[in-house]
Amino acid sequence: MRASHLFLAAVTFIPPLDCQAQTGAFRVLQGGREIANEVYRWSGTTLEATADVGAVGRRLVARTVYDDRFEPVEYVLHVYQIATGEELQGVRATFGADSVSWVTSGQNANPGSRPIGRPRTVMQNLLFSHVDAMVRRPAVRAGGQETVSTFLVDNAAVLDVALARTGSQASVTIAGTTVTVALTPEGSMDSATVPSQTLVVQRAPAESVSASRPLEYRAAAPPPAGVVEEQFTWVNGQQRLAGTMTRPAAATGPVPVVLIIAGSGPTDGDGNNAMGLRTDTYKKLAWDLAARGIASVRYDKRGLGGSSVLASSAPVTFDDFADDAVAGARALAADGRFSRVVLIGHSEGAGLATRAANRGAPVAGVVMMAGLGRPFRAVLHEQLAGQMDAAGVAEFERLMDAYLGDGPMPEIRTELRVLFPPSARRFVQTALDIDPAGEARRLRVPLLVLQGATDIQVRVADAEALRAARPDADVRIIPAANHLFVRAERADAAAQAATYTDPTLPLVPELVPAVVGFVMRVAR
Repeated sequence: MRASHLFLAAVTFIPPLDCQAQTGAFRVLQGGREIANEVYRWSGTTLEATADVGAVGRRLVARTVYDDRFEPVEYVLHVYQIATGEELQGVRATFGADSVSWVTSGQNANPGSRPIGRPRTVMQNLLFSHVDAMVRRPAVRAGGQETVSTFLVDNAAVLDVALARTGSQASVTIAGTTVTVALTPEGSMDSATVPSQTLVVQRAPAESVSASRPLEYRAAAPPPAGVVEEQFTWVNGQQRLAGTMTRPAAATGPVPVVLIIAGSGPTDGDGNNAMGLRTDTYKKLAWDLAARGIASVRYDKRGLGGSSVLASSAPVTFDDFADDAVAGARALAADGRFSRVVLIGHSEGAGLATRAANRGAPVAGVVMMAGLGRPFRAVLHEQLAGQMDAAGVAEFERLMDAYLGDGPMPEIRTELRVLFPPSARRFVQTALDIDPAGEARRLRVPLLVLQGATDIQVRVADAEALRAARPDADVRIIPAANHLFVRAERADAAAQAATYTDPTLPLVPELVPAVVGFVMRVAR
């Protein structure tokens, strides 16, 4: 449920092509707090850069090869998770006479090609080294202006970028975002700013930044002793769903079982997704429940992992996802190893849990973790108002009106396209028809509402709306818990950023006892 936007986060200086090998480092600050740092090495026509982007818990290791016209020939990127050293994604882009082609591996694989003519450049949202390469193009170095076609690696898009240099300053404008670079008399970068994003880049000693130090690889931990995991699958019509069953090894008879329903976007059964979320939230919850005598199944939503998308011409709706959970609950209810079934939904999954229960899932209770109590559009508007200016929010509302209508897809500028995917249009239209408080009111089984007091995505106001709809619900506000139910003292996005990318962080201690107490009570 997080909005995405163009985000530039690290800067390096690219000297002339005939220079000797050079190295350096920079820190990137937002609101006075470091969010990223970078070290680089320039040798001949090749730039090698390593950037630690603490705001998203990623390390970028990139290599760009340029020709003698300062245009890219090849770009190679490896993305690692800082917390574990695990490689998450690889990208290799090559530039032909009039096109760019790329091959990816790992998360968010999207191999393909795009036409791109000359003059041209390459740009990675998290590396300012590319920006500095742009302003060192021959047409700009002499104090001129130039418009170039740029391959934006993150979005696999080709955009026009306006370049200009006057005296000791240069500017790069892409999709309405301007980067201002201050140059030394020798032409090297002294500092840089992105005023619209309150970013400031400062030169730093290489040995002082984390990107200069190697990562420590930590393999994924196995389930704890006494916990057994195995595959569990079911079908909803022709749609196959694949999950992981976690259960106590010492059980001698039927035990309660919970079906864990993931949150929004491409979030898998463990609680991770390719959009930057790496938490293992649902895996940790499953292990903790099994250690206390409760089995669980966490599953990949349709279209992810083992839950291959059903080949169908019909757009997927919110109720299709709810019915996947209904079918899963029925499969568990028919399994003799289990006594009663409880649904646990997180974020968007909380709404799916109540909807599934109201559509016939055979369950003894529902747990809503960070679930909406207000209409989704109102909450999304609230989130975006904290990230965009008034004009940006107004444009979002205009585009959303068109997106929710029956007409053709609206024209959307690149940095907002992630908010309006054509493939999800019908799902969003049907999701916005759901009244979360009304669904909670209709429930005929006990309800537990769990809400973090420092959640910056779903607010305490949502839990209070659910309490008003269901006065008999057990509503618990957990202090210093964020949207992931990880400890966070303040409701501050920058301060919480690392919690979205570090799966080693424990769940808050109040969470599991609350869930266990509820499940054991309703599953008698």
